[in-house]
Amino acid sequence: MSAPPVKTSVRGPIILTSAGAVVLIAAVVLTVLVVRLFLSVLPIGVVGSDGGPGPDAVGGTDVPGTLTLDLEADTTYTILLAHPSNAPAVALSDSITVTGPDGAAATHMAGPSLTATNNGVSARDVDFFLTGPAGPYTIEVPPLDNPAATPWATVIVTEGGEVTALIGGIFGSIAGIFIAVGLGIAGVAMTAGGAVWWYLRSRARRTLGAGPGSYPPSTQYPPAGQYPGQYPPDGRYPPPGQ
Repeated sequence: MSAPPVKTSVRGPIILTSAGAVVLIAAVVLTVLVVRLFLSVLPIGVVGSDGGPGPDAVGGTDVPGTLTLDLEADTTYTILLAHPSNAPAVALSDSITVTGPDGAAATHMAGPSLTATNNGVSARDVDFFLTGPAGPYTIEVPPLDNPAATPWATVIVTEGGEVTALIGGIFGSIAGIFIAVGLGIAGVAMTAGGAVWWYLRSRARRTLGAGPGSYPPSTQYPPAGQYPGQYPPDGRYPPPGQ
C-alpha cells in the first residue's frame, strides 16, 4: 500500500494566519474603545479636578457645611463625598440631613455603591434622597469623623441619572475588557498556529519540490553507472519486470 500523498498547499495556513491577525487587530481596537468608554464615564463632569462640583453637578460645599439648592420635584439625587485619593478612610461623623421647601425631611433611600478616582481625587456616594415638591432644599453636612485624615473634603450633589449612567458605563467597560482579552488570546493562538502550520507546509513543499510529480531526493534513482555492477555500463535502465 502506497503512503498517502503529503499535503503541501499553504492556503489553509494563510487563511488561519490572516484570520488570527484580523482578530488581533479587533482586540486592539476594542481595547482602545473600552479605554475611551471608561474615561468618558468617570465623574469628570460631576467632580472637578480640585474636588469641587463639576459642570454636571447640581452643587456642592465643603465639609462641614450647609448648602441650599433649587431641586426638581420627585427626583432622585446622589450626594458624593470627595477627598484626596491618598487620604485614608475618609467618612462623615453623622448622617446628612436634607430639608425640603415645606420644612419636611426628604426621603432617604438606598442606592448603588459607587467609588471612582480621577486626577488624584476620589469620590464615593454617601447618601441618596428623593425630593417631594420642587423648590429650595437645604442640605446640612456634618464634620468628618477624623478631620486630621485629610486636608480637605467636599460633598457634591448630582441627579441620580448621572450615577446610573456612570455605573452602566463601568460595567460595560468591564465586559469589554473581558471580550478584548478573549479576542487577544484567540488571535495570538490563531496567528501562532497558522504560522507553524505555514512553516510545516512550506518545508514539505521544499522537500518534495515545487513541481507536481516530483519525489524527495532519497527516492530518486541514482545516476546511471554510479554504482558499478548495478546497471549496464551504457547507462540504460533494465526493462520493466527484470
